[in-house]
Amino acid sequence: MAEKRIFLVDDDQDLVDIMKTVIEAAGYKVFVAGSATEAVSRLEEVQPDLVVLDVMMEDTVAGFRVVNFMRDYENFPQNRKYEKIPILMLTSIQQRTGMRFSQDAGSRLLPIDAFVEKPVKPRELIDKIAELLGK
Repeated sequence: MAEKRIFLVDDDQDLVDIMKTVIEAAGYKVFVAGSATEAVSRLEEVQPDLVVLDVMMEDTVAGFRVVNFMRDYENFPQNRKYEKIPILMLTSIQQRTGMRFSQDAGSRLLPIDAFVEKPVKPRELIDKIAELLGK
């Protein structure tokens, strides 16, 4: 069976290095983008099985733009090919604002599959990736 392809999108290079090492050690192939713009431009090339995406990158809504690009079939009908790719969103909203970003509220407002609060615990990250990939 081929390695599952994980597209890691985050602008925090130190965190990316750690997450990439952890994800690769779990047996996945990891591709990295440092911005929402780069992620959107490389989706076709990477053909990920799962996207791990930071909310706040070059601006506070950058991650949401990637989600909208992948899931807005009305404006981007050609992107229906991304429909079944799970999206795991990383957020430090609670850490920065004190507000908790609820999985429930997020699912209703955004077509994503799961949230993980930063700082990310390696075991939690790998468990959530495995869960979303149906392992």
